[in-house]
Amino acid sequence: MMMIYEKFDIEERGENIVVVVEVPHEVKGGKDQIPRIRVETKDVVSILKEKGISHGDVIEGATVKNWREHARKGTWIFEKKKLDKSAEKVILDKEETPALKKKKSRAKKKTTK
Repeated sequence: MMMIYEKFDIEERGENIVVVVEVPHEVKGGKDQIPRIRVETKDVVSILKEKGISHGDVIEGATVKNWREHARKGTWIFEKKKLDKSAEKVILDKEETPALKKKKSRAKKKTTK
């Protein structure tokens, strides 16, 4: 089923990706009939994937429905996908120094009378 959106905005804000979705109100009958539409997180994720936008976990989700006026708009917030950088070994160009010998502690002798 093809989704109809009045608004589908994707914006990067700091360390997050914000998606704002608005769907048209349901219209029954007539030439300009608009069926019921429900948009959930899985739908937004699939659209981001289609657009080639990589993201991390969902911080805030929503459910948008067009049969109630107050539920026609929703905002999703995703973490930006973090690049996994592997640690590189660093070799310092210093001359190796021999390890110092540890001092042995001597046991104290008990004095007896």
